[in-house]
Amino acid sequence: MNRQKISKAENCISYSQRFNEAQSLFLSPAKSTGAAAANVIATTQRPLLLQSLGISSTQFGDISDIKVAGQSLNCSDSSAAIGAFLFANQGASNRVIGLTIANNQTVSIEAALAGAGDFGFGISAYPIDPQNVRSLKEQADRYNYYFGLGVAAPAGLGAATLQSTATRGCVLGEVRLVNQTAGGAVPDSDLVITSFKVSGIEQLAGDTNQEVPFSAFTGSSTDVMGLALDYPIEPNAIVQIVVENKNAAAAATVSGAIFVAPYTKS
Repeated sequence: MNRQKISKAENCISYSQRFNEAQSLFLSPAKSTGAAAANVIATTQRPLLLQSLGISSTQFGDISDIKVAGQSLNCSDSSAAIGAFLFANQGASNRVIGLTIANNQTVSIEAALAGAGDFGFGISAYPIDPQNVRSLKEQADRYNYYFGLGVAAPAGLGAATLQSTATRGCVLGEVRLVNQTAGGAVPDSDLVITSFKVSGIEQLAGDTNQEVPFSAFTGSSTDVMGLALDYPIEPNAIVQIVVENKNAAAAATVSGAIFVAPYTKS
């Protein structure tokens, strides 16, 4: 899955088109500062092809929704971890939104931070001609952008399940999990994944004793292709990820998101 290559090819973006034209670089809102609840909105000043989304936040937390022109990009009934979208994460090409958007339209992100902090985002973008902005119907697949995994809290020496239900059909792509434990009381090295099911079908390849290091799914993991499920699901499909905490002294908080492939099941 490479949302960047697909979006550029479909919208005929090439270097020859970009010479001697204004470059957009980033679309960003005014940053939310000193608040635990953030609702930041960026407004376009020219027609754009939206590319990779990156988030800057001084706190852990969860994204309630991301909207483009008022339409939600979430394919599940659950929130997504802020940490899955950080600028520093690997796999920026799979964070490409790929939607065309007209002048004076908005991109908004609503988030709940773990405490008062600063929150903002930037989306790299290409300028396009107004006649190349596609309708909602023409680019409906692109609104399938991410699948929120919710939040789970495995107790010390315990396990908990991230569980989310699909609100629309989509193709699950790159998986990113985030350790949101306060103060780093439980490091990534103390967390393992013991089961990863989609619609009841196990995605891990080992036996019932398998324990995949949590760090295999974090933003610093470079195995972008290995993290891509490329798994089509129907509405109401359930994704379940069991996280086990090997730390006896503290409970952990985990969350995540799955970036969705830019096409639907045929």
